[in-house]
Amino acid sequence: MRKPITNKGIKWEIMNSIWMLWAILSFGFFNYVSFFYAAYRVKQRKWFIWGLLYSIPFILFVISMEAIDEKHWLDDLIFAIYFIAWIVSIIHVFKMRAEYLLRLEARVSLKENELEQLKKSIKKEYEALDGPSIDETVKNKADMKDGKVNIEGRAIDRPIDINTATEEEIASIPAIGGLLAKKVVAVRAQEGGFRSLEHFAESLQLKPHVIEKIKPFVKFPEVEAARKQGKHEGRVVDF
Repeated sequence: MRKPITNKGIKWEIMNSIWMLWAILSFGFFNYVSFFYAAYRVKQRKWFIWGLLYSIPFILFVISMEAIDEKHWLDDLIFAIYFIAWIVSIIHVFKMRAEYLLRLEARVSLKENELEQLKKSIKKEYEALDGPSIDETVKNKADMKDGKVNIEGRAIDRPIDINTATEEEIASIPAIGGLLAKKVVAVRAQEGGFRSLEHFAESLQLKPHVIEKIKPFVKFPEVEAARKQGKHEGRVVDF
């Protein structure tokens, strides 16, 4: 049994060789399509140029059918060139098939690796949201010292003022992480600060289990204090 050219196996190679039929079965009418297709799939300019060259005999043949008498020697010459170009194109696609499959395999593998890296990156950003509860995190990884929580070497004030904290401080809160911290800062600027935990959760569309995890580590004193102060401000009028 013939050995496969690539690591994808013979079945994959056959499925990705159907483009050759344009050259083999079209009697020269569409043989150039095979080269255009191969050039597009693996980004090879040389095969695109070959496609242009193989299209010339076809164009001449079509023109000769309309402009040259069938009994004229030039018509026979053009047909001979057209027929030879078709046979040569068939030999050509068989010779380039191995290189095409190897190049295609490399491109497919590269895309798969890029997709896997993207998945890992997204998972890494969101893994905190699906991690253990905050009580388990504190129990297993944290030590209380001077009113702070030490989690894996990070000292976190308990709780953090979410309206004045930096992006790095917000990212240090368990169950938030860097990606969500960027969103918190952006939404905070739009809202002019968060009035309460409920406002915070609603603005960021957080799920209930995420809210429970971050609840012990956040506070909203400045906006809340300003709101209360506004109720008592004003001029006292004596009658």
